[in-house]
Amino acid sequence: MQRSDEMPLELLALAQKEGIRIEWWNFSPPLEAIYWDIPGLPPIISLSYVLRQSPGAYFRCVLAEELGHHFTTTGNALPRNFFSIKNRLEVANAEYHALRWAALYLIPEEQLAAALTGGITERKQLAAWFRVTEAMLEFRLKLIRDNA
Repeated sequence: MQRSDEMPLELLALAQKEGIRIEWWNFSPPLEAIYWDIPGLPPIISLSYVLRQSPGAYFRCVLAEELGHHFTTTGNALPRNFFSIKNRLEVANAEYHALRWAALYLIPEEQLAAALTGGITERKQLAAWFRVTEAMLEFRLKLIRDNA
């Protein structure tokens, strides 16, 4: 079981502030989380019980991305088995924007600059410093390169 100090408490508090309900489900892999926003109901982030055993950084990144959907997604961007190219592009766009929000939230530019200036330059160390996965760190660094 994950230690309480590894729970992404700041993200759970943000969800609560936004009126988002957090629910735990027995999803079938590879599904780990879903953001639902049905008109007339409070938004819900459904998380797989498996995330409770995941390393804190991974759980934190998954939850941040789902929160990213709350702040960036409009309409229904849930993946479906059979859908058109237009639907695929909408889902891919929604996933990109949610992941972008998560990366910017978890690794703010000023804090990243301070870490680098302070001598934390190895990717593994940076990921640990920000309590994110190396994949999230790579995505964040790619955002910087793309905007350069």
